[in-house]
Amino acid sequence: MFRASAADLLRPGFLGFAILSCAAAGAASADPGKWYVAGAVTGSALEKPHQTIANAPTPGSTLHVVNDAKFGWGGLAAFGYATKILRVEAEIGYSSNHSRSYSAVSPISITLPQSGKNRVTRYMANAYLEPFQGHWRVSPYIGAGLGAAHGHTTTFAAPARAPAAPPSELLNIKDTRFAWQAMAGITAPVTPHIALTAQYRWLDSGTFHGVDSRGERATRTLHGSNVDVGLRFTF
Repeated sequence: MFRASAADLLRPGFLGFAILSCAAAGAASADPGKWYVAGAVTGSALEKPHQTIANAPTPGSTLHVVNDAKFGWGGLAAFGYATKILRVEAEIGYSSNHSRSYSAVSPISITLPQSGKNRVTRYMANAYLEPFQGHWRVSPYIGAGLGAAHGHTTTFAAPARAPAAPPSELLNIKDTRFAWQAMAGITAPVTPHIALTAQYRWLDSGTFHGVDSRGERATRTLHGSNVDVGLRFTF
């Protein structure tokens, strides 16, 4: 028999698995449906990531930074169960946004060019309501998901305290955090087993924690808007 410890119950991945299992069981008992697989290409627009760095630019102070990131790309794959009005699924997705520049806003103010990436791999349990499926040619839906996001962010630039210095790696953070997302989209059936999908998705990956190149505490937020366009295959 499956047993979960108190620590397991606090883990985002376990929570997502539990939500998915309960929703699937309820959906199947209420209205037997069909299994499906889905895939999509993602366009990602991060809200400007906010960042803090301890003991910068001087010991005892905290540097607050706003980053500017370019439009990025990614994708997702999902496996789920669909009834007439409800879908539940397990999803894995990825997005990457290149950095453009950063602006120190406190305690000093300066904007400098930077390179690097903001990468997020997410593991989510999602549930969707699609009440008009089968009634309209194109049916709208809404959904939400919970899970975990693994972030990897890098920064190559001159430090704010020495803007004339040659660019170097200032930040290389890897961390996993609780994540949530909200979706709204449309389904357009092509055949009885294939449908085109398009959706807007807001993803909040939380605040990632790590250290900078000096070993000082650093954080960066990663959240923003995404558009997913893909296919769903029902069997």
